[in-house]
Amino acid sequence: MGVLRKQLQRLLAAPFIVDSVETLRDPHPRAEALAPVVSRVHASCPWIPDNPALVVRAQAVAGVGAGTMLLLGKGRRAASLVLAAQAVPSLVAAAQGKVWDSAGRDSAVKDIGLLGALVLTATEPRRRPPKVVHDVRHAARDARKSASRAGKTAGRKARGAAPKLPTGGH
Repeated sequence: MGVLRKQLQRLLAAPFIVDSVETLRDPHPRAEALAPVVSRVHASCPWIPDNPALVVRAQAVAGVGAGTMLLLGKGRRAASLVLAAQAVPSLVAAAQGKVWDSAGRDSAVKDIGLLGALVLTATEPRRRPPKVVHDVRHAARDARKSASRAGKTAGRKARGAAPKLPTGGH
């Protein structure tokens, strides 16, 4: 991964970490906004708790963890998918029966843009190593195979020559 992509990945992680930490400190405003969505989801999936504050805290913990993983460049695909999954309920709650003012619309557009960046990060193909690295790996593998074959051949010839050697009896 290039230097620019690593830095952009870190920049993408920053808003999620900051927002998740703020949510952990004060989950009540987001819990109130997500309460209708949580109750509807709980009705169809009873294993999800009907406590919006608990759901929001769990979502924030996942956001801090996945954001930190993305910041460090570890498991970037999984971290991106977790952050994208975390962003969806907030977008759904924001869109529920609201006539958006300019601030709400701007926030929603920002959230959708971040969601798009996360999906791009999660689905970005792995880069192939440079041709020189590829050639060196294959040359090393071929050299190991040749050395192994030469060792086996030498061993067979030595075993075959052993009975033909004169015994040294004084």
